[in-house]
Amino acid sequence: MRIIVFQPPYPKTPTPEDIMACHAMVRNQLQALEPSETELLVLPEYVNAPGLTQQKSLLQFAQNEGKKFVQEVASHAKRLKALITIGTLWQRPGPQWVNRTWLFGNDGVAIACYDKTHLTQMERKLGLTAGSEPVVIEHNSIRFGFAVCFDLYFPEYFEALAVENVDVILCPSYQRSESPARIRTMCQCRALDSGAYLIRSSYAMGVEDKGGHSLITGPDGTILADMRSAPGVITADINPHVKFMKPVSHEQPTVEHRALIESNRRPDLYRPHTDQARTIIDSPFPYLCAHRGVSDACPENTLPAFGAAIAMGTQEIELDLWLSADEVPVVCHDSSVNRTTNGEGTIAEMDWSDIQYLDAGIKLGMEWAGVHIPRFEDVLDIADGHVGINIHIKEIGEEGRLVKLVCDLLRAKGLPQMHYIAGDEAVLEVALSYAPEIPRACLATQNVPDRMVAVAKELACKRVQFGRNVTEKALRRARDLGLICNLFWSDELTDAQSFLNMGINVVLTNAAHKLLALVPPPSR
Repeated sequence: MRIIVFQPPYPKTPTPEDIMACHAMVRNQLQALEPSETELLVLPEYVNAPGLTQQKSLLQFAQNEGKKFVQEVASHAKRLKALITIGTLWQRPGPQWVNRTWLFGNDGVAIACYDKTHLTQMERKLGLTAGSEPVVIEHNSIRFGFAVCFDLYFPEYFEALAVENVDVILCPSYQRSESPARIRTMCQCRALDSGAYLIRSSYAMGVEDKGGHSLITGPDGTILADMRSAPGVITADINPHVKFMKPVSHEQPTVEHRALIESNRRPDLYRPHTDQARTIIDSPFPYLCAHRGVSDACPENTLPAFGAAIAMGTQEIELDLWLSADEVPVVCHDSSVNRTTNGEGTIAEMDWSDIQYLDAGIKLGMEWAGVHIPRFEDVLDIADGHVGINIHIKEIGEEGRLVKLVCDLLRAKGLPQMHYIAGDEAVLEVALSYAPEIPRACLATQNVPDRMVAVAKELACKRVQFGRNVTEKALRRARDLGLICNLFWSDELTDAQSFLNMGINVVLTNAAHKLLALVPPPSR
């Protein structure tokens, strides 16, 4: 694979004129290339709006001239029949802005994008939203990962990429004050840590001791090309599938470096979170989803009910959320606490300081006295990669506040793909607009299964949650669309098996302990 890395000059002043001069340099170099001359081009971070620091002017430029520039770069990918990576300031659907890196295919269409997960203090002041997870995609048998600028300082992040067997890490950068020695050292270490090629593109600052150093580093930590401080481009030919080989130990046979590290790693000491999550995410269907926890035997929607489900190996738990008066997402099926606790009142009219002391176990018997209603974040803490969460939201809150708070908590925990938001059209629309990367399950129009599937498609859901009235026709349509099919509900083994035979993937149940035989032991 032939790679070309761009290092444009950083704008001399934070003005549109100097930004356009930077764009002109990139444009001229792109236009000078001939089709099939290269297979991958890498451009820096914020290249659609470099140099600007004031929020209003920055966002305005990115939305107008910057967006047009990105479209122009994408058209060059098609003309050159090459992949192009470009770091941008980008607006999600709705009000959120992110630091987004695009990978455009040789047809000019985006193959993947990554929203930077580690934002700098300045980016947070500008109001940017952090991404929630690393991204690794496979294209033409090459596995590409992304690490943008400040991400480079976090070794744990590169471990997350390495676990996904990444071949090439694309690293657009905006570093303008870091020393060249540290830039080079970090790139070498991260490439060696991940066993991948690291391709870094940044800006020439016009001085020797700061910034610059767009470079290509091999999986053995060797720097194959370095642009140093001058503006221009560097080129290198690599084989992404060639890995760093080294002896297992002194005078022992050679082995691939990452394989050696993985075979000797002790993940229980330092990364159980992601490894546990991967076990669940990769496990085959069918799944059991413990409805309100093991609610047939424990107080529903409480930590003991959820803990029992986790202990017996269910892949998912289901819970219901309401927003308290002081904006705490509270786990409870009903809008009031009357049925399940020793208290009275509507959750939306109560503060968490009062709700937290209610007894949510005593109505099931004195042996359960002292069990309390949890917050959503309490459930996230005990889930922690052990189990997925089916998050049922019935009311979105003012301006979608509850949905947005849930999305923020999921992003902060860093496992958005493990959990999903379930609700009607209003819930799904807010979730899609605010956090499109978090999976959604359609619960709308449950009385009309065919319509449920249509709504799921319209709102880009990953799942549809049918009732017991599900039809084979609706299931076929859902499966044809690639949707995961949930069933609400079944508590008996033969009954649940009949729905699995129809094509259901996930069975919601109040009695997970009665249905464990449906789940293969390795998945439990």
